[in-house]
Amino acid sequence: MSKVLKRITAFSLSFMMLFLMAIPTFAQEAVEEEIPDEEAIAALVDELVEVARSKKGFYESYINEFTTWYYGVETEAYWCSIFVSWCADQVGALETAVPKRSSCVSMKKWFERKGEYYPAESGYEPQKGDIVFINTAVDGTDSIHHVDIITQSGFSGSSKNKKIKCIGGNTSNINYEGSEYVTEKTRPVNGPRACVVGYAHPSYENSLGVLAAFYSIMDDIMPPYMKYLYSKFISFIGYFE
Repeated sequence: MSKVLKRITAFSLSFMMLFLMAIPTFAQEAVEEEIPDEEAIAALVDELVEVARSKKGFYESYINEFTTWYYGVETEAYWCSIFVSWCADQVGALETAVPKRSSCVSMKKWFERKGEYYPAESGYEPQKGDIVFINTAVDGTDSIHHVDIITQSGFSGSSKNKKIKCIGGNTSNINYEGSEYVTEKTRPVNGPRACVVGYAHPSYENSLGVLAAFYSIMDDIMPPYMKYLYSKFISFIGYFE
C-alpha cells in the first residue's frame, strides 16, 4: 500500500471515529425537542428484553457471534457488556441510549456522565430495560465485574431479602455452573449475598428517531476492518473515561 493510500485510510478512519462519537452530543437538543410517547418507549424496552431472552441458553466460549459482531472479525473477549450492547443494537438503541462497550466499568462511567446512573444504596427502584452493574465477588465493595439487563420492574422478595430479575451473557447457567451462558436469573440486592452495585436508566426515548436510524445505517455500511478498529479504539479510550 502506498504512503498516500495509508494516509487517506488513517485520516478517514480517524474522521469516522470522531464523527460517530460526536453525533450524540450535537444531536441531543434536536432529539429532546420531540419526546416519543410512553407507549413507544415501553414497546422498545419490551423488544429489548425479548431480544435478550431469545438468546437464553446460548452457550459458547469467548469467541462467539457477539464478540464477532462487536469487533467485526472473530475475536476472543469477555462479552457481558458486549451482549448488552448487541441487544441494544438489535432494537436501534445503540449509542443513543446504550453505549457500545466491551468493559462494564466503561459502560457505567458513560451512564454516570449522562446522569443516568444510580448506586444501589440510593434507593432507586430498577425498571424493566435498565442496566444493572454487579460485583460477582460479593465482597461488599463497589467493584464491578458484570452487567445485565433488568427484565422485570421493581423488586421481589421481602424487604430484608430483595431481589431483581435480569438477563445477561458471559455468565453462569441457572445452576450457577460455567460462565459462558446467556441466562435469566434473580440476583440479591441486600443481605449477605448482595451483589448489585448500581443501575443505569437509559434514555430510550433518544432511540426513537433519526439518530437511531443513522447509527443503524453506519453499522450496515462500515466494512469489517473499520468495525474492528473502531471497536478497539472505543475499548481503548474506555480505560480513560
